[in-house]
Amino acid sequence: MSGLDLAAFLVLGFVAGAYGTLVGIGGGLLVVPVLIFAHYPPKDAAGTSMVVVLANAASGSVTYLRQARVHLRAAFVFAVAGIPGALLGGLVDQYVPQRLFSLLFGVLLAFVAVRIFVSRGPGVKSNSSSATTANTSAFSTPIAAIVGFLAGFVASVFGVGGGLIFVPTMVYVFGFLPHVATATSTFIIALTAIFGTASHAYYHDIRWGPALAIAGGAIVGAQVGARIAPRIHHSQLIRLFSIAVFLAALWLFYRALH
Repeated sequence: MSGLDLAAFLVLGFVAGAYGTLVGIGGGLLVVPVLIFAHYPPKDAAGTSMVVVLANAASGSVTYLRQARVHLRAAFVFAVAGIPGALLGGLVDQYVPQRLFSLLFGVLLAFVAVRIFVSRGPGVKSNSSSATTANTSAFSTPIAAIVGFLAGFVASVFGVGGGLIFVPTMVYVFGFLPHVATATSTFIIALTAIFGTASHAYYHDIRWGPALAIAGGAIVGAQVGARIAPRIHHSQLIRLFSIAVFLAALWLFYRALH
């Protein structure tokens, strides 16, 4: 790996880590397409990205936990329920053609992204740190378990982060503040990425040199994203999230057409 490659990987990790942590989706949504375009085999791109996602989410979670923005009960319910969903998604992946699924899900995500971007948001008025645990009384463990299972399934089948489902569910269904939702989603991703990284390491799908270089940038970027997040108004945070959803839709369209 040349010095130029190292610098490029560090910059990629920093950008992916900052944005992924800011909106609660992890950095894989940006890392995987870049590695694919750099002619990495898809499984190596996914495995390498998973190391980055783990480092990114773990780094961001440390800061979010210190800020008391993580809803721990929700995080553990989503994470535990997502494991069997991910296993089922991996099984379905072996038998169901992804092209039609990717196109349909991409259309759905594009529609959701536009609706979120143009909406006024969930109507949360407070953005202060004292309100970070407010509006969480509507949390339902059974509903969260179902959503967690579906998110794990979707993440496994389509290769998009579960945060794309976790964040809007917490905001629009459970009434969480967007800052709590993105922080909690980051913590969920940190928990689940442990298993994903172990799985890819077992199957030798990880390019460790690039993975560690990108992860180094992501760790720093995650700290920046987590520190910037409290300064951004909830409506702006939701719009930034909608951009991530739209990027995921574009990625699915690309997968379906190639």
